[in-house]
Order: sequence, then structure tokens, then C-alpha cells
Amino acid sequence: MRQKIAFIGSGHIAEILINRFIESGAAEGSSIVVSEPDVSRTAELELKYGISAAKDNADAANSCDIIFICVRPHIVPSVINDLKSVNMGKKILISVAAGIPLSFYENSIENIKAVRILPNPPSRVGEGAVPVTLNGNITPEEKTDVLALISTLGRCFSVSEDKIDIFTSLTSPAPVLCYFESMIDSAVLCGLDYKTSVEMVFQTIKGCLKMWEESGADIKELITQACTPAGTSVESLRVMDRMCFRSAVKESYYAAWQKSCNWRN
Repeated sequence: MRQKIAFIGSGHIAEILINRFIESGAAEGSSIVVSEPDVSRTAELELKYGISAAKDNADAANSCDIIFICVRPHIVPSVINDLKSVNMGKKILISVAAGIPLSFYENSIENIKAVRILPNPPSRVGEGAVPVTLNGNITPEEKTDVLALISTLGRCFSVSEDKIDIFTSLTSPAPVLCYFESMIDSAVLCGLDYKTSVEMVFQTIKGCLKMWEESGADIKELITQACTPAGTSVESLRVMDRMCFRSAVKESYYAAWQKSCNWRN
């Protein structure tokens, strides 16, 4: 029998998960319950996905097998306090809240079956890189079920909890999209119209990813293959190095990783 899924919180990430689970066939709208204080928001989701609204957090958890915590980190303690009245024995709690360790849930609810995941915007189309950490109370069978559900969001990476913060930094599409935007701006600067620039950049990126995937080559090898001695690609890389492009990329991701780590403190 298909399991019932509760969502506590109904923000952007929660909707990505709801949409993807339904779209992939992993769940039906009728098997999803949402707890959200904003009545207009739950009404919107009911109309859009056929989900049902719970009267409160405990009500949502009581009626479901898997409970997703999709609220901001500072709200998590109050949500967990609401769940203390629920018999969580066979239920699985899956948190997407950044910076809240599994130990918090374990110390709050005895024998809790807890999982941490980190979806991101590409999960909307089933192409996310999603880290997954499970606590010791999850059985092998439950692990299989959890990973099957989460894999609808993209590729799952089973990692130790201390590695999740690295994913927080590196899986954000914002810096990547910023680079793509810079490519488009460069094409316009050189004389192409905007529409053609977008299409050219998109195809270039798509081609590079396909080449990387199918060749199985190391990225450094592919860069070398793309460079003709004294050619245009070499000149581009020379300017990027002079402008400290690689260092800027590394520093930006390192700073994001540090900020993610600070959320735990």
C-alpha cells in the first residue's frame, strides 16, 4: 500500500517535493497532507495538486507514515514540540531544514527515525544532486523506501552528516546560472542579439555536459583537448586566470560552505 506523506510547511522547497512526487508517480495528491498556518496557501495547493490540509502539525503527523519538515531552521524546535504528542514509533521524519543536526531530533523524540536531505531547484525536474543522511533507527527496508522516494528528485548521495554542508554550498544553481548569464552578456557585447546569445550559450552548455558525461574523461583532460596552442580558448583562459576567475569561484563556494556550517552553531 502506498504510504501517506505529510508536509509541515508549504514553501518553495515543499512545493518542489510535492510536485515532483506526484509528477513521478511516487505519490498521489490524495495521499499528501499539508500543515500550514496560511489558509490561503493550503487552499492554493489543494486546488493545484489535490492534497488535503491538516488542522495542525500533530494532525498531519498522526495521519501519515512519512513526515517532511519543510520550515525555516528557527521554526523547527516549535514543530518538534508539536510532534511530541504523536506516536512516532513507525513513522519516518525527513528534514530539509539546513543546519539542524539529526541529534536534535534524536534528543527531542525518543527512538525517532530521522533523515536529513537537501533538495535544490533542479530537483523540480528530477535532476537534483541530493545528499541523504539517515540515522541508526532506519531499517534497511525503510532505507530502500526512503531512497526510492527521494531518488525522484534526482541523484541521491548517501553521505555522512558532516558532508551535507558541502552540498549546501556546491549544489546551489545560483552561481552556475550567474556564469551562464555572464556568457550571454559576453555574446551580446560582441554583437549577437540576445535571443541568439541565449540559444548559443544553452547549446554550448548542453554540449559540454553531454561530452563530459559520455567521454568519462577527467575535466582537466577535456579542457586541454579544447585548447589549441596560442588559440582563442587559451587566450580566454589566460584572461580568466589574470582576473582570478578560478580563485573567485573557489572563494565563493568556500564562503557559502562556511555560512552553512555557521547555521549549526
